[in-house]
Amino acid sequence: MEDELHRVVGIDLGTTYSAVSAYDPDDFAPKILADPEHEGAAAVATPSVVRIDPATGALVVGHDAKDAISQEAGAGDALVEIKREMGAVFTPELLQHFGASGSYAVGDPVRARLGTEWLRPQEISALVLMRMKRIAEQALGTDIHDAVVTVPAYFMERQKKATEEAALLAGLYPRQLIPEPTAAAIAYGVDRAESERQIYLVFDLGGGTFDVSIIETRDDEIEVIATAGDQRLGGGDFDDAVAAWIVESLGETLPKDMDRLRIKAAAEVAKRELSLRSTTTLDLGGATAPLELDRAGFEALIQPILDRSLHQVDEALRFARTAKGVERDHINAVLLVGGSTRIPRVKQMLLDYFDQDEGFVRGDANPDTLVARGAAIVANRFEPSPEFDLATRPNAERSADEQDYTVTLITEHTLGVGVQQGRFNALIPRGTKIPARQVKTYTNPEQAHRIEAAIYQGEGEYVYDNALIGTIHLDEIEPRPEGYHQFEVEFSLDVNGLLGVQVTHTNTGREYQATFDQSTTIGKVDELAERRAVLAGLYATVRPRGAAPQRGRTGSDAASGAGPGAFTVPAPITPPAAAPLPGPVASVPEPVRSPVPVPAPAPVPVAETDPGDVPAEYRRVVKKALRAAKDGQAPGALTDALGAFLEGVRAGADEDTLDDLADRLEDAYDDSRR
Repeated sequence: MEDELHRVVGIDLGTTYSAVSAYDPDDFAPKILADPEHEGAAAVATPSVVRIDPATGALVVGHDAKDAISQEAGAGDALVEIKREMGAVFTPELLQHFGASGSYAVGDPVRARLGTEWLRPQEISALVLMRMKRIAEQALGTDIHDAVVTVPAYFMERQKKATEEAALLAGLYPRQLIPEPTAAAIAYGVDRAESERQIYLVFDLGGGTFDVSIIETRDDEIEVIATAGDQRLGGGDFDDAVAAWIVESLGETLPKDMDRLRIKAAAEVAKRELSLRSTTTLDLGGATAPLELDRAGFEALIQPILDRSLHQVDEALRFARTAKGVERDHINAVLLVGGSTRIPRVKQMLLDYFDQDEGFVRGDANPDTLVARGAAIVANRFEPSPEFDLATRPNAERSADEQDYTVTLITEHTLGVGVQQGRFNALIPRGTKIPARQVKTYTNPEQAHRIEAAIYQGEGEYVYDNALIGTIHLDEIEPRPEGYHQFEVEFSLDVNGLLGVQVTHTNTGREYQATFDQSTTIGKVDELAERRAVLAGLYATVRPRGAAPQRGRTGSDAASGAGPGAFTVPAPITPPAAAPLPGPVASVPEPVRSPVPVPAPAPVPVAETDPGDVPAEYRRVVKKALRAAKDGQAPGALTDALGAFLEGVRAGADEDTLDDLADRLEDAYDDSRR
């Protein structure tokens, strides 16, 4: 028990491994909190892997879930690298990857099957965070309610929002989301190392994501001046390259029922061994022949992936030169972060790229724990909360008493709205220091009675070159000629880089009724609370390492000592389907003052019902149900639920009644798709 450590912890929620750290005020340094159920390296880094044990119905998180991939037949249902899908919607490739075709469609928020249920990436990540929370509580001997959680520097807003929700679902206030390279730089101590201006390039190559950040330090100040990255580049891709080589090498001798995750696990072992020695042997067992792989062969397999990382280094340096006048020869050192930087080829590649001597690329700290330790240093600025309640949020501002240094972050992607002719109109440019606020005035299209303005993130001139992150809904507008109504749209980014949207009707000076929808988030506090209760019950089935299995006990049974029963995960709330990426919008003449938000498409007339008459928070599910009715796909239960909801709207039912009717409609729509 180490109760002298600070009770706001730092968590590196990694794609392949996660770690937790707490600040020791006596030593003025962060300390990695070890998993008491493991020893050595396994104690400080927990695999971000979850699965359901088919024999007991219990949840398995971490090392046991990862070990089962290579040790148990039928363990290929383990969920790995789910962080890559945070805030994502289904593409044809992801539908195939997760076996979700028939249950979900392109454009729906990503879900992955855990046991018999489909869970969001943030829900699965919450189970990993619950494990990190439990490790911290065992180490500190007290409840933990607060954490600083790290995210890839190149995460978009909806990915950060999903990470925030993962923490809340795990019972943790996310006091700050901090970029992983920045946390690593803090842990390196570069912000205190030199009184003179220093510029570092942080090369963060983890298990599933890659970031490069250029950071300027002077005395007690650290400022991020450029970032770039690839959300699908990391050690897992090296494993995939080796796994593909294994499959090709074994050819017809490879059993057709060999699980892909088992092959990938063998590839990961080979990758690790080749970081220490010049050759290794891969043996999948059974009738397959052992394979020899040397370091040169491995490096040839991964070189195309490493080349992609250098493209991102080029991009970060280009932006740093444009924004701050920083040239390549201004970089004082490269800092290596992430377990994949242990591969010898990575350091040599960077030395060659910068044409520098050995000491230029620094890897003198444990790359697996740097990010968590940096997060713990930041976490020391916050006072711990006495309890956790989703309905309240502690102040995310830094504690002035603990500010022995300052960190300046930037937004990594431009934020703006879609306007006429499919163009992207920027409000907050890439590289803006955060927190940030920007206001622009927009006007109404001709005779519009509602407007849906899509919000995008990216650097493209047109909306289809950028990522759709949400939609502003403006309802019940008095139809007027184009340009009559003026709306001030305010974008604000908090210290976590999370977007807030406010709209003011400048004709009257009052705040206009508006909602901001993000299809990939859970959103409402009551829905978060319901999902949190479900996940807490599921996590309660985790049994300590070495404990006897308790077959079929649910989370509530396990807590109360009730008798055995079949374990099932309570059914999740079906989220509204994500709006498909809009095509070029109809041309609307643009006033000189400002661009015009995208007008909403005309609703499909079904039984003379206009979705515009429906309150904004229910409109998506109504549109889906109306579409099913129009196509003749609606069973009686869905038709009845839709009719009851619309009748409630027409009758002016109160919010609670409409919520109940909407829940019934969502359930009926979900059932109709099975």
